Amino acid sequence: MHIMNGAQKEIINVAHVERFCLCPKEDAVLILASYSADRVVTVARYKDKTEAHAALYKLFSAICGGESCFVMPNSLLYDEEHWKRDARAKRRGGS
Repeated sequence: MHIMNGAQKEIINVAHVERFCLCPKEDAVLILASYSADRVVTVARYKDKTEAHAALYKLFSAICGGESCFVMPNSLLYDEEHWKRDARAKRRGGS
């Protein structure tokens, strides 16, 4: 089975991965693919633990279901729009 990572930039072959892990960080929760004790690759990055658990469960279901390919679900961390709201008028020109 092959997995397209969360950034849509890398394809991971599950046959060579020992395990998938959740790694909580200060600003996000990572899903990691562990090839060995020395080699770990980030599969996807999610906003919180609930979202990461849901994505990991979907990945587990795809692996157990015998699917040949899987695309990691999008994260709310990157799907939310960030607008800079500034009520002040922008000044242009000289003094």
